[in-house]
Amino acid sequence: MEIGIEVLSKYQSIRSNAYWTRVHFDTIFSGEALDSDSYAKHLEDCNNNPTVGLLARRKYITGRMLAYPQNAKRNVEYMNKLPNISTLKKSFKEKLNKLYPKTLQAREYIINHDRVKLNSVEPARKYNIFNKLAILLKKFI
Repeated sequence: MEIGIEVLSKYQSIRSNAYWTRVHFDTIFSGEALDSDSYAKHLEDCNNNPTVGLLARRKYITGRMLAYPQNAKRNVEYMNKLPNISTLKKSFKEKLNKLYPKTLQAREYIINHDRVKLNSVEPARKYNIFNKLAILLKKFI
């Protein structure tokens, strides 16, 4: 079985878009001076491949410490106000709710707590009763 080059380049572009989105967010420049194309491409990637897009977001955008947290917050708020970004975010949220109506919270928990990573396969951590209870309670709260 051969792996095609187009598959590797497709996931590489998802990683690249998430990385450049992080670079544009975490800078000292204001949002007006930044280019929102990488963020729009990242949201399009998330719409096309929701799980891979969320994993790339966790690895490159939300999973690392920010160098300029106040500036990053300002830049994110500015970019979220742009009309093309707001429509892409709305469509992504609707698609997630449509695809994973019952398992969305568990999926977000697994991604946000690094149970699954983008580039590597690791042995699964054993869930004890407290972890299962935490996931169950998050669903009802």
